[in-house]
Amino acid sequence: MSQESHKIALFVQRYKLLREIGELPMEPADDEAAFLARCCAVLLQDPEYCLIWVGRQAKNATVVPILTAVQDGLPAQECQQLVKQLAVDTAAANSAAQALATGAPVVVDAIADLPPTPLTLLAAATGTQSCGSWPLVHNQQQYGVLTIHSICADGFTGIEQDFIANVVATLSRALYLRDTSHHLRIEQDFNCEIVQTVQALLVSLSHCGEILSFNPTAQEVTGFSEQEVKGKFWVDVLISPDKRATSQNRLSFQLKGGQSEMNFQAELQTRSGETRMIEWHGSIRPDIEKGRVGLVLFGIDITGKMAVDRALDHAIDKWENIFTSMLDPALIVSEQGTILDVNPATAVAARRPKEELIGRGICEILHGGRSPGAICPLEVLLAEKKSRVFETELRGLRGNFLLTVSPLHQYDGKSGAVLLLARNLTEEQLMKAEAFRAAQLASVGELAAGVAHEINNPINGIINYAQILIDSPQMDTNAHFLRCIIKEGQRIAGITKNLLNFSRKGQESPEPVSVPALFKSCIELIAHQYLIDGIAISEEYAEDLPMVFCNPQQLQQVFLNVFSNARYALNARYPTADDDKMMAIGAYRINRNKQQNVRITITDYGTGVEQHIMDRLMDPFFSTKSKGEGTGLGLSISHSLIKENKGHFRIQSQWGKFTTIIIDLPVVAKENG
Repeated sequence: MSQESHKIALFVQRYKLLREIGELPMEPADDEAAFLARCCAVLLQDPEYCLIWVGRQAKNATVVPILTAVQDGLPAQECQQLVKQLAVDTAAANSAAQALATGAPVVVDAIADLPPTPLTLLAAATGTQSCGSWPLVHNQQQYGVLTIHSICADGFTGIEQDFIANVVATLSRALYLRDTSHHLRIEQDFNCEIVQTVQALLVSLSHCGEILSFNPTAQEVTGFSEQEVKGKFWVDVLISPDKRATSQNRLSFQLKGGQSEMNFQAELQTRSGETRMIEWHGSIRPDIEKGRVGLVLFGIDITGKMAVDRALDHAIDKWENIFTSMLDPALIVSEQGTILDVNPATAVAARRPKEELIGRGICEILHGGRSPGAICPLEVLLAEKKSRVFETELRGLRGNFLLTVSPLHQYDGKSGAVLLLARNLTEEQLMKAEAFRAAQLASVGELAAGVAHEINNPINGIINYAQILIDSPQMDTNAHFLRCIIKEGQRIAGITKNLLNFSRKGQESPEPVSVPALFKSCIELIAHQYLIDGIAISEEYAEDLPMVFCNPQQLQQVFLNVFSNARYALNARYPTADDDKMMAIGAYRINRNKQQNVRITITDYGTGVEQHIMDRLMDPFFSTKSKGEGTGLGLSISHSLIKENKGHFRIQSQWGKFTTIIIDLPVVAKENG
């Protein structure tokens, strides 16, 4: 056979091989290596090819063989080992690595003339004279490199290169199609799994609205199987009979408008006749091959949610109506004491708009602040998360209130809130509270009188015996201790005297008294001491001030007790002279319980009183003074004396700013008449 005839025969044979490779079926069960092995087996039918291998690029830029095929009669195992060595060789003869790096075919000729390398060893084992490597690339996706070893010195020139290029293109396209098919199959399986397991109604429709598929959730909600509804018009299955025309018109209008997505709610009547509310989301599903469009409906059953929402809205409306219409101040606060919400009555009582109250501290709004480092008792109650009801003065709301503290399980989606309800105590309630306190004080007074009588005589005896010992010449060395005994004994005797005064009514009779004149006589008694301490006194009396009907001696005792407390508070705040170191006295006419009264106010701008001890100020033996500086009976006795004179005694104070004693006394009978 002539050389030209040989080439023609070889060309015809290679064309058959190329067609055979192109017709190789892509079996679903085939992995990539199995498919390439069948392709290489076809190529090895060419008598000039002795070895073919396929490799993939590794992370370190080397090549990893995934398949090696040799002609029958060659040492297959030895060739596989030599191919592995060649794949990692960094020499220029590694055509596979160069082809992957450059993205272009690489041919190596005259292998026998090369220095010893894994390639020359492989050539010696297989009879290779030349080899070439071609990247397997399709649609910018790389699938590896194909390397063919030929027994011809110039095995890859002319039509041979065209043949190999066609083989490589066919293999690359086949690998691409296999890879794409694999991904599509995975995506299809995943989508099918979603459709079957998703907890929503999934319904696909044809371009004319016929049902094509019906997932298990749709079957469960409607009560119809997929076989029963396939081919039926969607509104006949998914929409209640009285709503079908409206729903169909709305959907048609949206489709005509060219919208790709739509959302709507519609009632669905189940097989059993139950009505369910479904929230639908529709997406256009184009069918490009047939030039038509369909629709995929994704539905959520919101029947239960709507019932819960209606109940919640009703509860919220009911709560807001109650909260807003409360006549007493009501506040919702956090456990940390921050105001979260207030009703209109709170804003009115605080004389501030609602916006200024929300977000502020409860102590700041209700108590008017606190001293540095002091603990607010109300904030302590909030942290305890316990229900409490108690009476207290709330300066921020300008009055005395019955405060109810009620922890809430949840507010605005958060736990840890507390409801405060402040019920304003009326004058009648205040009088009941005062009557209760008077009864308590009367009981204490009776007990104090008995105790005072019991200890008075022994104390006088101790004082007398100590005085006898001091007068004795033999006791000079112990005179200091005896004087201390007398001093402390006299102090106890003073306490018992106050107790006796506290427990019994005075013998003096009430009479008309001028308040300014009585103040004048009291100020004369303390003026010198106030002058030494640098305390200024201001007086302001109404011009039409009537006479009050009271016991002047008892009222004088009350004033002197109050002056003493004021002096102590002013000296505590201002140890030296100061322009603000002053006490203000005032008196004016008021109506109280439909009777004419004179209101007396005595204000000192001293240390003030902390909120948490306000309720204890008039308890017997309770004192804010240092040990040894007060008996704790002054305010208790003053309160009792004012009550005996049919008056009213109250205290207002703000820590660090002021304390005001408020005394209301009835005027003489002819003025009331």
